[in-house]
Amino acid sequence: DNFGKKIDVIISDMAENTTGNKNVDSIRTNNLCSTVINFSLNTLNKNGTLICKLFMGEDFLEVKNLAKDNFKKVDFFKPESSRSESKETYIICSLLKTL
Repeated sequence: DNFGKKIDVIISDMAENTTGNKNVDSIRTNNLCSTVINFSLNTLNKNGTLICKLFMGEDFLEVKNLAKDNFKKVDFFKPESSRSESKETYIICSLLKTL
């Protein structure tokens, strides 16, 4: 493991550089979010929490399903500071399912 022990929280505010094409931007950033989810599976303790940025878009359900396949609790949060027209939101995953 990466830290010598399992950790409690992973927070990822990462996003790919935007291109101006909302579909491409969504796919690229959501792919990054999926990578973070997969990373967390071997890094978080079983009661840990992952918070990760993602964009609403055509592949949103794929990210949501990946999270639901691996975590007992999955929620979403859009900060008030995010522009209303922005597709940005955050997925909050907790309580890893036994693999």
